[in-house]
Amino acid sequence: MPAAANPPRNGNFLERLVQVQHGEWPRLAIAFFYFFFLLGGYFMLRPLRGAIAANNSEVLHWLYTGTFVAMLLIVPVFGFLVSRFRRGQFIPAIYLFFISHLVLFAVFFKGDDTPIWLQRSFYIWLSVFNLFVVSVFWSFMADIFRPGQAQRLFGFIMAGGSIGAIIAPSITKGIIPHWGGAGVMYTASFLLLLATLLAILLGRFSRKDRENRPTEVIGGSVWEGAVRVFRSEYLLYACLLMLLHNLTSTFLFNGLAVLVSEQIAGFDERTTFFSHIDQAVQVLAFLFQFFITARLVRYLGMSGTLVLIPSLLAGGFIILGSSMGLVLFAAVQVAQRSLNYGMLGPTKEMLFTVVDRETKYKSKNFIDTAVYRGSDVTASWIFKGLTSAGLSLAQIAWIYVPVMGMWAFGAWRLGKIYTEMRSRLKPSGQG
Repeated sequence: MPAAANPPRNGNFLERLVQVQHGEWPRLAIAFFYFFFLLGGYFMLRPLRGAIAANNSEVLHWLYTGTFVAMLLIVPVFGFLVSRFRRGQFIPAIYLFFISHLVLFAVFFKGDDTPIWLQRSFYIWLSVFNLFVVSVFWSFMADIFRPGQAQRLFGFIMAGGSIGAIIAPSITKGIIPHWGGAGVMYTASFLLLLATLLAILLGRFSRKDRENRPTEVIGGSVWEGAVRVFRSEYLLYACLLMLLHNLTSTFLFNGLAVLVSEQIAGFDERTTFFSHIDQAVQVLAFLFQFFITARLVRYLGMSGTLVLIPSLLAGGFIILGSSMGLVLFAAVQVAQRSLNYGMLGPTKEMLFTVVDRETKYKSKNFIDTAVYRGSDVTASWIFKGLTSAGLSLAQIAWIYVPVMGMWAFGAWRLGKIYTEMRSRLKPSGQG
């Protein structure tokens, strides 16, 4: 392991804990609060999505399909923006685009009295919004932090998002009884606006590091990101990892929506239930991000860390196959999402620090949006097919255990290729 990946040996206690070096603090602090407000805004909205999913549990596979179609339509637009405009122009424009839509939803949202078509439109919109804005954030991070820095600092940056996500459900629970879903949306819009301002500030700060030279327009074809994915073994394994993860997470999300629709009544009550789950997830994810993930990557390597996740989840699915209930099912979903945000998320973003800028923005965004939601659609239709065939949730859980084995193999291979690619970088790129 390169020496630059190791934590600094001097400095104060906080610098040793975070594994940060003196000159890295300004960019790290801005990135931390940028992600804090970004995920805080999203996780205020996520319980609304969970409640809508429970209200529409019988058609979730169609909502996934609608989200995938929306992704296919928006990906070429993003590719055009990246090809024609500088980073400091297209990143704020994307955030403002989504904020304006959220305000419009807030104007017409009325809780249980909201028209069903508007509920479903918001579900699809939020699913698109989440992947796009988070994907853009991590493309930005991979562009301004080098691989060694990413290994040390990405967990801490992601912890900023987790703190925002921990606080957000409490804000949602406080707003819902008095101002309903519309109040949640207006408040989230303000947090997302703060994230946009910090994105602009971080871009300007990074430009000063380059002696005020603006970032170059990436250029290239609108479809270049997708083409590169299918030409690269590395990116194809990243897609496989995402597909197998989504098979798992979609089963847990859809299964929980079914159980909640059967056992909890009322939009506000369901929103509160999902707020509790989101808060538990983010507390655990924060502990992984702040204290565990970077150290696991250092001691186990990328392959060992990536393989650990499906290995742990396999045990949870064996438990579900043996016993079933709302609380137990929710607990396994909490474990899955905690590992996703706390371990898989930071390591997945590290994978893109060893590729060129066009791949960081275009290919990564294609994988994070179209491929991600495409695998969601696949997983949701598989779930619908299995339940329509008369299988119980416990029986389906047993079917998913071998998926963990395939996931572990793909993760091991992806980590090996990452290590090889990183070793070929020049020493200056390792920092």
